Amino acid sequence: MLGDDVLVAVGSKNPAKVEGVKKAFKPIRGSSFVAVGASSVAKTQPLGLRETVLGATGRAKFAQLETDSDYGVGVEAGVVRLAPGHFINLQIAAIIDSRGRTSLGCSSGFPLAPSFVSRLQKEGLELDRYAHEITGAKTIREEDGIVYHLTAKRYTRVEMTEQCVSMALVPWLNKDHFGL
Repeated sequence: MLGDDVLVAVGSKNPAKVEGVKKAFKPIRGSSFVAVGASSVAKTQPLGLRETVLGATGRAKFAQLETDSDYGVGVEAGVVRLAPGHFINLQIAAIIDSRGRTSLGCSSGFPLAPSFVSRLQKEGLELDRYAHEITGAKTIREEDGIVYHLTAKRYTRVEMTEQCVSMALVPWLNKDHFGL
C-alpha cells in the first residue's frame, strides 16, 4: 500500500491530466500534487503502443526527477492500431517512485476513423487539432476532450486519465504480489 502524505509530481500542466491523477490518488490520504511541464520529453502525437508508453514513462521520470517527489506520474494519449483499418485512442499512465520502480496502466480506448489516422500520420499533428472536425462540436473543453463528444457525453478525458492512473496504481496497492 502507498504510504500517507506522499508528494506526487504529474508530468503535465494539462488540467484534465492533473485532475485525473488527483482523482486516482484520492484514496491515498495526504497526497499532495505538483504539476510539471514535461511536453518536451514526449512526441506531439504518439502513434503506436511503444511511442505512447515511452511518452508516459518519459513524463513520469522527468516529473519525479525535477521535483524529487515520492512518485512521478506520466499520462500520454496515443493512437494504437488494433488490426488493419482499426485504430483506437487510449491513454497510458506510468508511475515511477523515487527508487526507479515503474508500473503502467491504460484506459479504455475509443475508435478513430482510419481517414483521420492517415492524416495524423501524414501531417504530424496532434489529434486535438482535428477535434472540431471529428466531433462536430463548436467548443471542446480540455477536461471533456474528444471522447466526451464521441461517446454522447458518457465519458470525459478526466475519467480516461483517472482510469489509466488507477490501473497503474494496482502494483503499488498490492506490493506483495508485484514485489515492490
